[in-house]
Amino acid sequence: MHTTRRFHVGLAALIVLSACGGGGGGGYSTPTSPVTPGTPSGSGTPAAPAVNEVIATAESTFNPVTLTVSKGTTVTFTFLGTVHNVTFGNATGAPANIANTSNSAVQRVFATAGTFGFDCTLHSGMHGSVVVN
Repeated sequence: MHTTRRFHVGLAALIVLSACGGGGGGGYSTPTSPVTPGTPSGSGTPAAPAVNEVIATAESTFNPVTLTVSKGTTVTFTFLGTVHNVTFGNATGAPANIANTSNSAVQRVFATAGTFGFDCTLHSGMHGSVVVN
């Protein structure tokens, strides 16, 4: 007798769920977040830099390694996770260095034409440049 009663209770639950749209078309669907082209969706791949942006990655690289901009352009240096810095050296017309930074973005204006090399002094081999036309 218990087996028959469990069957009827289970069947009743199945009917109620079906009537509520629990399976298939016409019922509630979970909304999904839009995915912007060019951005990773949980793949572990670093995001592509925006226009006039240099990303200091957790893998101790600058992306892109060389950025070309017009004179007077503001460049955003974005620091992901790991602490990095940006040191331009003594080049005439170079913007101010960026101190040790992580998980934020810092902007610099490139007002003078030329090629401005920079390094992260915390990570050997981490170099980049901004070419200003």
